[in-house]
Amino acid sequence: MKKVIFLLLDGARCDILNTLLTQDELPNLKGLISNGSYVEATSVFPSTTGPAYSPFLIGRFPGHVNLPGIRWFNKSSYSRNKFGYESHRSYVGLESKFFNQDLKKAYKTIFELIPNSVSIFNEMTRGLKAYRDLTKYSKIFYKLSSHFTGSSSIDKAAFNKLEKSLKRNNIFHFCCLYGIDSKSHLVGSDSAEVVKLYKEFDTSLGKLIANLKLNKSYDDTLILISSDHGHSNTSKHFDLVNFIQSKGKSVFHYPMIHQKIYKDFDAAVMVSGNSMAHIYLKNGDSWSHPYVQNDHNNIINGLLLHDAIDIVLSKNLKGGVNIISRNGKAIVKDQESSIYYQPLENDPFNYSLPEGHYTYNDILERTFNTTYPDSLTQILQLFNSNRCGDIVVSASNGWDLRDKFEYPEHKSSHGSLMAQHMKVPLISNRKITSKAIARTVDVFPTILDFLNISAVNKIDGQSLNIY
Repeated sequence: MKKVIFLLLDGARCDILNTLLTQDELPNLKGLISNGSYVEATSVFPSTTGPAYSPFLIGRFPGHVNLPGIRWFNKSSYSRNKFGYESHRSYVGLESKFFNQDLKKAYKTIFELIPNSVSIFNEMTRGLKAYRDLTKYSKIFYKLSSHFTGSSSIDKAAFNKLEKSLKRNNIFHFCCLYGIDSKSHLVGSDSAEVVKLYKEFDTSLGKLIANLKLNKSYDDTLILISSDHGHSNTSKHFDLVNFIQSKGKSVFHYPMIHQKIYKDFDAAVMVSGNSMAHIYLKNGDSWSHPYVQNDHNNIINGLLLHDAIDIVLSKNLKGGVNIISRNGKAIVKDQESSIYYQPLENDPFNYSLPEGHYTYNDILERTFNTTYPDSLTQILQLFNSNRCGDIVVSASNGWDLRDKFEYPEHKSSHGSLMAQHMKVPLISNRKITSKAIARTVDVFPTILDFLNISAVNKIDGQSLNIY
C-alpha cells in the first residue's frame, strides 16, 4: 500500500543543511538523497509558520486562501463590528482556535481528500477527524515549552507519535518538527545549539528509515522533507507600531487589543515572523474605504528613511501593486495568465528584468538565484487577500519589526521576501526529474499524483515528476 510521510523541518536553512551534508554530518539524510533528490524551493510571502503551510496542505498560496499572516486585520469586518471575531486575528495565542475556519471554504485540504491521514503538531487540520490529530491535546504544552525554552522535546514527541501511526493503516502523515525554529529564535539560527538539532533530526530520520525497511514498506513510501521558511539572524529591532504612532496615528495592535473597548483607532499594525508586517489605515471616518499609495506617501517615504525597512508595497489606482525600495520603484500587476512588470526608476529588486509580461514559470526561473526569489508572484498572491494591509513592509537583513511584547527576545527572524527566508529545502527519497528548482506549492499535487488522487479545486503548483 502506498503512503506518504511529510516531515516539515520548520525553519531549516538550506545553507546549513548543505554544509552539514558536505561535512558528512547528516549520514542518514545524505543516504536518502543519494537514492532520491534534493532541490531548493521557494516558500511564500509571508515566509512564516501558518500561512506557509497552505502550499503543502491546500496547494494554494496563502493570499488565495485568505491567510495573509499570523496576524491580520479585516477593515470591512472591523467597520461593521469591531467586537466581531472576524475583525482581526493573531494565531499566536487563543485565537489559533479559529485557524481552520478562517481558511477559504472553497478549497479542500489534503486531509479532506485523503481520509486516512494523521497530523502531528500542526494547526491546519480542517477535514481531519479529532482522533487523527495525534497531538490535539498535547500541542499547546509542547509548543509553549519549545517557544519559551527552545526545548527539542517537541521533536522527540513528534517522532514517537509518527512511529506509532506507521503501525496503523494510515496513508498520509504530516509531521511538524519545531525544534530548529524555536531554538533559532532564541539563540540565532546558525548557533552550535541549533546545528545540533539538525544532527538530532538526522538520527531520528535514520530510525524512521530503518523501521520502514524492517517492515518492508520503504519502497512503497514517499518521504518528503521540506520547510515553511528559512531564517536570518537578528541584531536590531524596529518598533513599527511606534513609528506609525509617530505619524499621528492611533494604532491597533497585539497584544493590546483590549484597548478597542474604550479607544478609537485610525491604523492597525500586524507583524508576521517579525520580518514582515501589514499596515492598515482608516480612510477619513471609514475603515471600509480602501487606501492607495497617493493617500499615504508620507508614511511610505518615512519608512524608507529607516535602515530597518527594505521593501514597501502598496496598492495603486490601476489595480496593481507599487514596489518601492531605496534601489528603485516598479509596478507589478496580475494579468490573469501572466505577470506584468514595469520598473520605473531603476529596479527595486535589482532583477534587471525589462518591462513586459512574464509567465509564473518565467518569474521563478529568472529570479530564483537573486536576493528576492519569486517575489513578483508572491507579492501578487498576498494582495489577492481582502485581509491584506494597505501597506506591506519587508524588513532589511539583520532587522525585525517588533520590539515590545516580544518575549523571549528574537535573535533570528523570518517572514520577509529575502532569499534567506524564502528559500527552503525540498528533499525526497525518490528521484525528481522535472526540474532543479521548485515552489513549495508543488508538493501538494506531487503527493496527490503519487497516491493517484485527483485535486478537486484549482491549485497554484505543478506536480513534480518522481520515480
